[in-house]
Amino acid sequence: MMNQENLKQAWQRLLEYGSFVLACHVRPDGDTLGSALAVAHVLRKLGKDVVVICEDIVPDNYMFMPDAETILTSTDRRDFEVGMLVDSEATKRVGSAAAALESAAVNVCIDHHVPNGEYGDIRAVDPGASATAVVIYELFEANNVEIDQEAATQLMAALVADTGGFRFGNTNTRAFEIAAKLTALGADPSTIYRSIFESKPIKAALLLGRALNSLEMDDHERVIWSGITQRDLTELGSTDADTDSIVNQIGAVKGPQVAILFRETRPGSIRISLRSRGGYDVDRVARVFGGGGHKAAAGCTVHASLEEAEKMVVAEVLKWMES
Repeated sequence: MMNQENLKQAWQRLLEYGSFVLACHVRPDGDTLGSALAVAHVLRKLGKDVVVICEDIVPDNYMFMPDAETILTSTDRRDFEVGMLVDSEATKRVGSAAAALESAAVNVCIDHHVPNGEYGDIRAVDPGASATAVVIYELFEANNVEIDQEAATQLMAALVADTGGFRFGNTNTRAFEIAAKLTALGADPSTIYRSIFESKPIKAALLLGRALNSLEMDDHERVIWSGITQRDLTELGSTDADTDSIVNQIGAVKGPQVAILFRETRPGSIRISLRSRGGYDVDRVARVFGGGGHKAAAGCTVHASLEEAEKMVVAEVLKWMES
């Protein structure tokens, strides 16, 4: 848990300003979206001018969150007093939204990733938190900020998403304690879980089938991976958002310690998701290729063909395992 005095100081400094732009990272997950929406919701109730930006559109399974429809894909405004990174440690992860952030007089970082630099004049960063939503909940709690049902739902969605429904290794007692408090404030865990994990369109299910049909493992069955081509996406009418959670299905195979999903988003550009168990740190692997994340879940982008990307990244994982 973060120092209470630091949380109080951070919030009081934020309240000195009137206009805010909050940026979610590209290929948004529930934590970046729900966390940003909760902060925006509370600030708007306090009379602040707030805009939330995400370069990529909000995936359908997160549109149930209150205010999700208010998230913009871009803005030409450059008059914000505060630019805030939510669930990201560097502006390179927010794409074109970085321009609005960098034009602001004051920069803020609220995150739970391992720090990769010291972005932000105001920082609330706790790598021990299960999700950025945990940091935000504690920021609100330390400052006696009212959390209504809408904000509770946004934070619960963020927490459920980043813990995989409280199944991932990052789940801890703090996560359960905060989930209980958010439930008491009106969040509905079962509805939130179904909305996030059990409301996939048929094209996403068919895409999962193709991914599972192309599974590969190394000779010693330590790493398992699959690739999705542009042709797969085109034939099924799918987008990269439909690949969400496929890597977790790959990781459900018994035996391998690392699971990887490769997606060809355009010719020569491969997005990569890595998951691990047994203590293997895939964040270290992702950082080799300019990405990052968490010890058990990370991602990066490689500019190469799908086959080349698979060879490079799998080789790096095996190299790290052997070291």
